[in-house]
Amino acid sequence: MSAVRTDDLTVTYGSVLALDSVTIEIPCGSSVAIIGPNGCGKSTLLKTLAGIITPASGTVQVDGRPAMVLQSTDVDRSVPITVRDAVAMGRYPTLGPLRRFRPADWATVHEAMTRLAIDDLANRPIHYLSGGQRQRVLVAQGLTQESSVLLLDEPLTGLDVASRSIILDVLDEEKLGGRTTVTSTHNFQDAQRSDLVLLLATHLVAFGPADEVLMEDQLHKAFGGHFMRIGSTLLLSDPHHDESH
Repeated sequence: MSAVRTDDLTVTYGSVLALDSVTIEIPCGSSVAIIGPNGCGKSTLLKTLAGIITPASGTVQVDGRPAMVLQSTDVDRSVPITVRDAVAMGRYPTLGPLRRFRPADWATVHEAMTRLAIDDLANRPIHYLSGGQRQRVLVAQGLTQESSVLLLDEPLTGLDVASRSIILDVLDEEKLGGRTTVTSTHNFQDAQRSDLVLLLATHLVAFGPADEVLMEDQLHKAFGGHFMRIGSTLLLSDPHHDESH
């Protein structure tokens, strides 16, 4: 069974081609890493799968209503929202027009906060949190939607060690629970943890198991001269991105 299927998916921003004829099929219950240079279409693909962006052509099919987890950003200090409030927002799609929470909804919110180790921060305004803590809030918000497909846009970039470890453990648990996770990343080691790797360069370069996709010839097609191998280590030096892996 397929959790996600695209056929000849093309997305444009005005005259700019963001995704070019991407055709993929993701099995239910698998973990997928999307990797490629900046501007290759990683975020665009995730937002299209989430229904946020309408494709110019082609088709998209996703099992149920996917949950989208965005990358953490700074929060306006004038916004009076607590950690519990932010996580609870993930329940909104399942509530009625009056957004009345039932005990089961609050139980789901509490469970998500506990799994992301932010339950002790429930009443704290989110603008007082560190970047890693805010990212954990967003992942918890995604979990509360109880979707069969979880889409995450670079959830591990720039995180502290503790937050990174907690999020990775939760994603492993989601996969064991039969959910499909699709995560964009710049990190080759993170990509190698996944069942499947999708290598993008606006068009689809390769899609399959990590040891078949993260090959030098494939990576050179996507990254060009910004990729190199030293011994068994893959290195990426992208002038538009300040990380090396």
